[in-house]
Amino acid sequence: MKPTENKVLRALEENPLQTFKWFERGLAAFLVSIPLILYLTDKNRCGMPIEGFRDSISNYVYMWHSYVYGLLLGTASMLFIFNGVIYFKNETENNIVVDRSGKWYNLILGVCLLGVVVFPHKEFSVIHYIFAGAFFMGNAVITMVFHTKTWRKSNTFLGILTVVGLAFYFLDEYWLHWFPGYTLFWAEWISVAVVAVHFFLDSLD
Repeated sequence: MKPTENKVLRALEENPLQTFKWFERGLAAFLVSIPLILYLTDKNRCGMPIEGFRDSISNYVYMWHSYVYGLLLGTASMLFIFNGVIYFKNETENNIVVDRSGKWYNLILGVCLLGVVVFPHKEFSVIHYIFAGAFFMGNAVITMVFHTKTWRKSNTFLGILTVVGLAFYFLDEYWLHWFPGYTLFWAEWISVAVVAVHFFLDSLD
């Protein structure tokens, strides 16, 4: 066995949760890339790219290759759920003493994101926006409340950034005439990026 492999195995034996730290980093990278992937795969029936970004991430469910939307967001929701469930299972089996208060929310976020996918906003507007609102505002609250002492200020700033990003969109009559290109899509991408950074920072402790 190579020395590098020995070091990796030794690190995992000393800290069984190290695997989930890398999982969180992978989830962070995947989340922040979803809007870009949707944009790059948004083509018409002739295979020509659609010009510009759609008004929201949810609107990509109506793209010609809508299965890409379902695959990406469905996978993301399952990763959220998996992260929470497996973390608790690993903690129980290995008798590891860690802070549990900040992990249960992954299950809730995963279910909310799944609801966004299952209920498109044009056909099920009320249900869709309930799930979407719970997901994005939940991101802000969770980021500000559930964090380690090391990243308290950073996570508080990130949570506020999510709220401000969404608020600027909904207060469009006051300021969006200065930034006509700022749509709900960008506010949602900011929120997703905040979650990604939160996962990454959490994995560093």
